Amino acid sequence: MSSPPPRILNVNDDVASRYLTSRVLRLAGFDVVEAGSGRETLALADEQTDLVILDVRLPDVSGLEVCRLLKTSPRTRGVLVLHLSAQAVGPGDRAEGLAHGADGYLVAPADPEELVAQVHALLRLRRAEHEVLTLSREVERQRRLLELAMSSAADPIALYDATGRLLFANHAAHEARGDQGLHQPGATLAEREAMDPALAPYARAVEQALSTGQVQRGTISLPGEKGLRHFDYTLSPALEPDGRVAALMAWSRDISEERSAEEFREQFIGMLGHDLRNPLNALSMSAQQLKRKGGLDERQAALTTRILTSAERMDRMIRQLLDFARSRLGGGVPVVRDACDVFDVARRAVEEMRASHPGRVLTLEVVGDGRGAWDMDRLEQAFSNLLVNALKYSPADSAVRLWGEGTAREVVLNIHNVGPPIPADELRHVFSAWRRGSRAVQTEVGPPSGLGLGLYITRQILLAHGGEVTADSSAHQGTTFTLRLPR
Repeated sequence: MSSPPPRILNVNDDVASRYLTSRVLRLAGFDVVEAGSGRETLALADEQTDLVILDVRLPDVSGLEVCRLLKTSPRTRGVLVLHLSAQAVGPGDRAEGLAHGADGYLVAPADPEELVAQVHALLRLRRAEHEVLTLSREVERQRRLLELAMSSAADPIALYDATGRLLFANHAAHEARGDQGLHQPGATLAEREAMDPALAPYARAVEQALSTGQVQRGTISLPGEKGLRHFDYTLSPALEPDGRVAALMAWSRDISEERSAEEFREQFIGMLGHDLRNPLNALSMSAQQLKRKGGLDERQAALTTRILTSAERMDRMIRQLLDFARSRLGGGVPVVRDACDVFDVARRAVEEMRASHPGRVLTLEVVGDGRGAWDMDRLEQAFSNLLVNALKYSPADSAVRLWGEGTAREVVLNIHNVGPPIPADELRHVFSAWRRGSRAVQTEVGPPSGLGLGLYITRQILLAHGGEVTADSSAHQGTTFTLRLPR
C-alpha cells in the first residue's frame, strides 16, 4: 500500500496568488489545503500537516507570530514552515522570519520549479528528523531495557569507560560491598581503592584489561559484615574497530557458599589423609617384617607381596591427598630449594620408570646446563607423574621421549608420547584436580591407580618454583608436556 501524498497548508490572503501556488503544488502531487488568515491557519494545522507555506503579511495575525505559535504548540511543533512573501523581501525580513522558527524563506512570485524543489528539500528534512526521532526513541527504549535487565540481575555487574571511571553499577554490586559510595557513577579506580583497599587486586585486573584489551578472570575475597565473601569475576573489554578499548563490562559471582563447602572438603581430605598414614604404616611394616622373617609358603609370600604393593599404592594416594590439601589451603605445594641438577633428577626418574616398566623404551636427551636451586624431591615427583601419565596413555611398543635444554634464563624439559590425543574439551582442564584422562588406550591393567591429582600436583610443584607446565596434543604430533623452570 502506497503512502498518502504529503499534506501542505497553503496560507495567503491574496486569492489569486494562493490559487497559483496551490495549482503548482497539486500538479507536483501534493495534497493541498488552503487558508486565508492566521487564525484559520492555526485552526487547520494539525499532526497530519507536513508543511505550511505561510505568507508573512496576513490581515489578522502576522505570519511571523503564526509561525511562532505553530512551532510552540505540542500539536504542530513538528510541522515545517516555509515563508513566501512578495513584500517582506529584504535580508532583514528573511533573517527575522528564520529567527521566528521558519525552516525556509522564498520571495514571491517564486519560480514553480524552485518552489517544488524547496518543498521537496524541506520534506526530506522532515523525514530525516522523523527517522532520527524514531531511532532515538528506540535506542532509548533499548537502553532502558538493558539498564533494567542489568539493574535487576542477581549477580554484581559494573560498566567502566576506557579510563576506568565507573559508569554504572547494578543493585547487586551495591549490596556486595554495602553503601560506601563505592559504586557512584564517575568514581575512578583510585578513588574506589582508597575507600576500600580490599579492592586492590580487582583494580589491578581492571587496569590490565583496559591496557591490553584482553579478558581478565580472577577471584577476590572481600570482608563484610557477615564475614569474608568470595567472588569470581570476569572483565570483558569492548573494543573499537581500531582495537582501542571503548568500555569494560565487569561481571562477578558470589561463590562464598561454594568456597566454604570446598574448604571444608579439603580440610576433611587433609585430615583423612593424615590420619590414614598411621594404620597404613603399621600394615606396611607388618608385611615387611613377615617378608624379612621368611618361612612363608608360596601362597603366603604372594599375599604378603600383594599387601605391600597395595600399601605402596595407598601411600601414593595419601601423599597426593596431602599435597592437594596443602596446595589448596596453604597457598601452594611447599618446596625446599637447594643446589641440584635438574637433568640428573630427570635421569633418576627415567631409570626408576625403566625398572618398574620393563620392556618400555624411555629416552633422554639434554643439552646445556641443568644446575640451579630447586627442590630435588618435588621435581622428581613431578617428572614421575608425567612419565607415568605418558606410559599409561601410549602403546606398549612405543617409546616415551624426554629432551631438555638449559639456557641462561631457564631450563626447559619436554616429555612426549604417541597414542590417542587428549580431546580438545579435556585439554584445557588437564591440570585440574580430580580428573583422569578418557583416552581409549591405557596400557595399565586393572582399576585406575590414582585419584586424578597427579597432573594437578605437577603443575602446583612447577608454580611453586615460579615455573609452568603446559600440554599440547594432536593425533598427528602426539602429546607433549613442556616444563619451564626459571633460574
